[in-house]
Amino acid sequence: MEAMDMDMDMDKDYKTMVADFERGLIEAALQASAGHQRRAAASLGILPTTLHEKMKRLGLRRPVDNPVV
Repeated sequence: MEAMDMDMDMDKDYKTMVADFERGLIEAALQASAGHQRRAAASLGILPTTLHEKMKRLGLRRPVDNPVV
């Protein structure tokens, strides 16, 4: 099995790397959905409540200029 070709900071622990990856996925989904959390959740294959919980845990906030849920 080949190693994944990823730019990883090996000084970070596993949980931090997973959180950073998850944060990037959520931010990209929110951007692609113009801040609509329900659409972002659907594109990620998770429930809106799960997205909200993950955003809270990761310290992500809803865009102020687009407060749509």
